[in-house]
Amino acid sequence: MVKLPEPDTREIIARASFVDEMVGEMVAHLQRGEAHIDVVIKPFESDMYAQFDLLPKEARRLAAELVRIADVVQRAMWTPKLLAHVRERYLPGATDVEIVERLNRLVERDGGLELLKPGVLHPQDGFTLTTEAHREVVDRVAGVLSAAGVSLGELESVVGDLRKVYRTDTQDAS
Repeated sequence: MVKLPEPDTREIIARASFVDEMVGEMVAHLQRGEAHIDVVIKPFESDMYAQFDLLPKEARRLAAELVRIADVVQRAMWTPKLLAHVRERYLPGATDVEIVERLNRLVERDGGLELLKPGVLHPQDGFTLTTEAHREVVDRVAGVLSAAGVSLGELESVVGDLRKVYRTDTQDAS
C-alpha cells in the first residue's frame, strides 16, 4: 500500500522576514484551530539552516527578551566618547544626563540607532537630535509669546524694524 503525504492544512495568517529577507522567514498559521509561528533561518548563500516553531505566548516572551537585551546593548554604547562627540557636534552645552535622555528618546521612537564607528553617532541620528532640541526651543518661545499675547507675525515685524534701525545706526556711525 502506498501512503501519500497529508495535504498541508495550515491556514496562513501572516508572513514576515526574520531579521531580513536574506536571513529567514516567519510564517504565522492556524492548524486544526491552534496558532503557531514557524521560523526558518537560512542566511543567503549559506549552508546554515535552522527551523523552529513558537506558540504566540512563547513568541511574546521571546520578543520581550529581545527588546530587553537590545535596550541593554544599546545603552552600553553611551560611552564617554560618544557623549563627548554628541555634545561637540550636535548638542553643544548639553550635560551627559541630557544627552542620554535624548538618545534614549530617539531609540524609543525610532527603534534604535547606529554608530559610524565606536563613539561616533551616525550623522542622520545626530541631526535628528539637533532638530528635536531646536524644535523644543521654538515651541517654548512660541508658548511664551502666546502667553504674552504676541504673535509670530508681530515678532517678525519688530525684528525687521530693529534690523533697519541697527543698519541705519551703523551706517550713520561710519
